[in-house]
Amino acid sequence: MFNKTNSSSSSASSAPETPTKKSSSPSRAATAPSILGSDLIITGDIKTDGDVQIDGRLDGNIKAGNVTIGESGAVNGKVSANAIHIRGKVTGKVDATTVDLAETANVQADLVQDQLMIANGAFFDGKCTRKTAAPTPIKGAKKSA
Repeated sequence: MFNKTNSSSSSASSAPETPTKKSSSPSRAATAPSILGSDLIITGDIKTDGDVQIDGRLDGNIKAGNVTIGESGAVNGKVSANAIHIRGKVTGKVDATTVDLAETANVQADLVQDQLMIANGAFFDGKCTRKTAAPTPIKGAKKSA
């Protein structure tokens, strides 16, 4: 009987495992971003599929799902992500689908993006390039130029 009870508890324990696995997938999508505090200095590269908020300093490259660089944050290197929100300082290169420079941003980097938003007061010194090909130009515009 102990073995039958044990096998029953194995079935019972295997049933809760399935919901646990199902709940772990949504929790990954809803997890909080990894935060690098304002007193933290990292030398090296960061790579993750999740979101990252940098309030300290990173001397290296970062590749993440979404990146937020806080007002006290600074990155010296390449930043690659789906969306990048910059309120602090970036020196190097930025590669993202969406780049948002807040009024406190100080960016000395080349940008490769599809959507660029620059708030009034943001400092930007660099080159902007689109990721996707531009639509065909208007023929009349070429003749007048």
